[in-house]
Order: sequence, then structure tokens, then C-alpha cells
Amino acid sequence: MKKNLQISIVTCMLFISTNLMQAQNDIILKTDGNEMIGKVTAIEDIDIKFTYQNETIEYTILKSKISKITFSSGRVEFYNESSELKDHHNKVAILPFAFIKNQGDGSKVMSKKIQQETYAVFNAKKGSLTFQDVSTTNRLLAKVGIGANDEQNYSMGEICDILGVEYVVQGLVSIDSSGQSSYSSTNVNVKTNDKKPAKTFVGKLFDDSGTNATSGTYSSTTQNYTTTITMNIYNDKGDNIFSKDHESFWQTEDAYKITLNFLAKRTPIYMK
Repeated sequence: MKKNLQISIVTCMLFISTNLMQAQNDIILKTDGNEMIGKVTAIEDIDIKFTYQNETIEYTILKSKISKITFSSGRVEFYNESSELKDHHNKVAILPFAFIKNQGDGSKVMSKKIQQETYAVFNAKKGSLTFQDVSTTNRLLAKVGIGANDEQNYSMGEICDILGVEYVVQGLVSIDSSGQSSYSSTNVNVKTNDKKPAKTFVGKLFDDSGTNATSGTYSSTTQNYTTTITMNIYNDKGDNIFSKDHESFWQTEDAYKITLNFLAKRTPIYMK
């Protein structure tokens, strides 16, 4: 068992090391779909100079054979204007959110409403990204027969290609009734008569207290809800680049709006 644990640790370290090495290198995607991982050492008029990771030999690659270069800094350069990859670059689509209320499927209207609200949150902080209008997204999905329950039959990379975007945002909003809270209060109004009694032999015209009191009781009952949101972001390779769920602190039925903002601000596509 100890030996198996050691093997698992070594495997995990190798996996982490491989990811770190790739993140520190430039990646050339050629027009034939092959990738070259290493360092771009020079960019000339018609070609580039390149060395593979952990090697010293310098190679020359014609720009006409390159679709794009993703530099270790995250910057991307495109070389073939006709490449569909360029059309996808920095474009984002918001998919209709799955909506569940009290453990059952919610309305399609709410699903589209939350989709539109999510679009508004991200589009307000889009930076250099372009967010596809939700009506365009839904039209393209419907055109190929993808409904709310059909996403599972496609990879997120395939959906990115269908929508012509680099990233898609997928989410689930779950709202459950969680009891009721009651509130009541009693108000007492006191009215004091500050008139002085007239001097008369008959007696005082007013009672000594000169005070009138009235009271009223107000009560209300509020339905409470528990709201949980799951948000995922995928790229056009089908990789999940962000995944997080969060339960709202608030107990109102529209608490999901606050939670959407909370999650959106923590994604890599929300430009502060």
C-alpha cells in the first residue's frame, strides 16, 4: 500500500511538472493541426525561428504553415486570415442556464431570463472579449437541434465550434423553499392634551390626565429560499477552465442575481 502511495505521488508530481513546463513555453499550432511546444526565438518576414523544449537545435517554420502562436505570456498571434480559429478568438457565448425549483425542472422562461442576466453581467466587464448576443446563441443552438436537455450529447468543444466562439459559459441555478419567517410589531400612539383647564366654579372642563392612547398590531409572513448556483467555463478544446458553485447568503427568491455577480467576478473572463 505504501508503494502504491509513492507511485501515486510521483505520478501527481510528474503531471504538475508537465503542466508547469507547458505553461512556461510557447505553443505553435500549425495548419495541419499539429502543435509545437518550446520557444519562439525570432520572427522574420516569412518565417519564424523555434526551438523545442529541452532542446537547443533551432528550426525554421514558414508562417504560411502556422495557424496561431500562443506565447507563454498568454498573448496570441494569428497568421492565416482564413483560419476559423481567428473567428473564434476572444468570443464568448452564454448558454441557457439549467433552472431547478424545489427539486423539479423550472420554467424555460426563467432559464432564458437567467441566461440574459448572466450575459448582462459579463458584457458590462468584457474588456477585449466579445460576448455573443443570447438571441444569436439560442438561434444557432436551435438550428442544429440542441435544446436545454441535449447539451450532454455534445462536448463543449463541439458546442464552441457550433457557436463560433472560443469560450462558453454553462450554469445551473437551484432554488428550494426553506421554510417561512414571521414578523410582528405593536405600535402604541399616545396623544397628550396640553390645553389648560378653564377656571370655573363648576369645575375642570378636562380630565387631569389629558392623555389618549391607541394601539395597533402589524404582522407578516415571508417565504424563504435556499439558492445555489454552479458556473462552468469551457474553451474550444473542451477544457474546463473554471468551475465553482456557491450558496447564496440571501434567502429571497431573486437571490440568484447577487450570486451570479459574485461568481462572475471570480472567473478569468470578467475584466475588472
